[in-house]
Amino acid sequence: MSMTTIDTTHRARPLGVNTYGYIWSTPAAECVRRLGALGYREFELVLNPPHLALDEFKSGERRQFAALLTAEGLVARSLNVPSLDHNLASPMRRMRQYSVNLFIDAIDLAADIGATHLVVVPGRMSPLFPPPQQQCEAWMRESLDALVPHAERRGVTLALENVPFASFPDAVTLGAFVRGYASASLAVCYDVANAHFIGESPAAGLRELRELVRLIHLSDTTRETWRHDEVGLGDVPFSEVPAALDEINFNGACMLEIISSEPERAIRRSHRALTAFGFAEAEKTTLRPA
Repeated sequence: MSMTTIDTTHRARPLGVNTYGYIWSTPAAECVRRLGALGYREFELVLNPPHLALDEFKSGERRQFAALLTAEGLVARSLNVPSLDHNLASPMRRMRQYSVNLFIDAIDLAADIGATHLVVVPGRMSPLFPPPQQQCEAWMRESLDALVPHAERRGVTLALENVPFASFPDAVTLGAFVRGYASASLAVCYDVANAHFIGESPAAGLRELRELVRLIHLSDTTRETWRHDEVGLGDVPFSEVPAALDEINFNGACMLEIISSEPERAIRRSHRALTAFGFAEAEKTTLRPA
């Protein structure tokens, strides 16, 4: 990947961290403390025990966690439920109902800790023989009809993500569905690596989705193998992203979603690489060599 710098007149957008790389190793409270000490202020917490549980995370613990965030000057902007554990567009009604119940509980957790967004993978489709697009949309609409009113009551926005195996993998189909559903509580989380992997230009995808985009996921991949690597290990055209964000007047959060056996080092190296394209350095400390 070329590391050519971009025009520095672009807005220097701060970076937050998606905690996917910590789901098997580090409890969420410890994780945000450690990353906060490196200068990160915004987080997308991945709802995966032992990192962050759902049923076991009771009301008292939720209040303590919210108080920790406030005391440390940190923000949980969003929650993210791993896609292997649900399917809102399953052909099986019982799976759709299970998934709806899971997301209702996740909406409550998000609201309890002050997260304003919940990332939603819009179903899981078999790449061998997927159902017709119209049927996928019908199943997703049925699930969202149960979720959106609850999200509205709790002040949480559902951000549908462009995922290669999901109902709406590209910007055109995702944007058409979200605009057609027409709820202020439904928006988009745009993943640049997912877009690049399926052959979509991230800049073009962002321009297509425009006003719908609330969250950005940043990681690297190639078009041959789907990855969420540290920046520089793939060929995602990051240099095109800042101008697209400026053009669509994006005011949401940009999250590093790096999956690595050494997440802290990979996050810091990725952050340094992205500053060459106009993203801001970490707020509190200058990133030291990993």
